[in-house]
Amino acid sequence: MSVHTALTRRRQRPNHRDDGALGRQQRRIFLPFVAPALLVYLALFIAPATVSVYVSFQRWRGAGDRMEPAGLDNYRRLLHDDVFQTAFANTLKIVFLCGIGIFVLAFAITVLLRHTRGRKTLRTLLFFPHIISPIAIGVALGLLLAPDGFVNASLRAVGLDALATNWLSPDNIFRTIMIGIVWVTTGFYVILLMAGVDRIPPYFYEDSELAGANEFQKFWYVTLPLTWDVVSVAAVLWVINSIKIFEFIYAFTGTGDAPPVSSRTLTIQQFLVSTGGRNPSYELGYACAMGVVMVVLIVLLVALLRRAMRRDAIQF
Repeated sequence: MSVHTALTRRRQRPNHRDDGALGRQQRRIFLPFVAPALLVYLALFIAPATVSVYVSFQRWRGAGDRMEPAGLDNYRRLLHDDVFQTAFANTLKIVFLCGIGIFVLAFAITVLLRHTRGRKTLRTLLFFPHIISPIAIGVALGLLLAPDGFVNASLRAVGLDALATNWLSPDNIFRTIMIGIVWVTTGFYVILLMAGVDRIPPYFYEDSELAGANEFQKFWYVTLPLTWDVVSVAAVLWVINSIKIFEFIYAFTGTGDAPPVSSRTLTIQQFLVSTGGRNPSYELGYACAMGVVMVVLIVLLVALLRRAMRRDAIQF
């Protein structure tokens, strides 16, 4: 390296002495402000996650039991566990099928609300299910859809006996749960998408109307491209939240014991093999292996989604 190059790099190196009093004060208070939050994050997130990864390679039934190294046995067991595979498949169904239903409905409602008077009131009503406890909604829907519940009684009262069915039977319960998730969650994503739509200048739509565009073309060529950053963030939020759905499903089944296998997701199954249900298994090493799989699944899906939805930002 020549002397000239070394001198050039030395000149380019930031000189904190030139920052002034404000810069010195910012550097002085940086660590005291950041350290408490960093310690809390390390203690409550990083440390438990690290311990969970370690426990996933152990055979352990909880406090008072001695850990025994299990190697990859817990992960091999996941590959041959039919209940886990059902829970894994159900989780993916929620991610993809419910996700498609939610975003299609959210886009349709967003387009309708854009031309509707009193849309702020309607948005509030749509968002209302999201602010209610998932436990309360799950219990209420479970009661409404019971074999002798309000829904079946109403269908029979108007002569539609053929449509009355056992919504909570093992064959139907997961489909009913997915419909419930779509109903509960759609309002939240309508609010997100409407926030993106509201910032689009009206002259984009006026120009498209002058060009003869119909409502679908205005959505496809104006609304969707100009809200793409909001859509991508909403999609990432959905992927993360959908894999962690627990309260609604557990309350909806309302058995007081383990939900039927056909309605279980990864979170429900992890709860049951650890400390949940009437007769918990206390297989904490196995449950930690499920947790690791869930984290890997979230990271993988989010990375693929971010890559698939990567677009150059449109300035307007």
